[in-house]
Amino acid sequence: MKNNKLEHIKKSGFKTPKEYFNTLEDAVFTKLTSNKFPKKSGIKVPEGYFNSIEDNVLNKINLKNKETGFKIPDHYLETVEDNVLKNINKKQKDPKVINFTSIFLKKIIPIVAAASLLLFIFINYNQSSDVNLNQLASSEIEQWIDNDLITFDTYEITDVFEDIELEDEPIFEEEELLDYLNGTNIEELILEN
Repeated sequence: MKNNKLEHIKKSGFKTPKEYFNTLEDAVFTKLTSNKFPKKSGIKVPEGYFNSIEDNVLNKINLKNKETGFKIPDHYLETVEDNVLKNINKKQKDPKVINFTSIFLKKIIPIVAAASLLLFIFINYNQSSDVNLNQLASSEIEQWIDNDLITFDTYEITDVFEDIELEDEPIFEEEELLDYLNGTNIEELILEN
């Protein structure tokens, strides 16, 4: 199968010029440099500049004639290691101890005192606000009863409404009741309630 593809390419008529891949890199590089870098730089280095730069810098600094102002004490480099180890050992012997009682007294006790004061004020505020039934609106009482927040049994209701007499006359006629009961499914009424 590979041979078929090679034959197809050979038959297509496309040929690369001689030495194309040998000169391609140089051609691309010259094209890039001609577009990006100008031919004239505009900066000229004086003749012999790089040969004499070191001598010029050292002459201006003139290190041989000037003192730096810093002197190392005698035998400093021989004793520096021992001095450092002594200082480390001294600091390890005396660790810093944090006293828990001082933290407790300074931070926790004021917080506890403030919290207890707020609790005391909150409890006294809630106890002083007694609610009488006369102060409540009848709509609020009805809403409490509807939401089953207040329940009354028949004995409590009869104690409150002693002076009201119920009528002996029936509200509905007997025929109306029979028509209603015949026309409705009692099981559905029981399930709904």
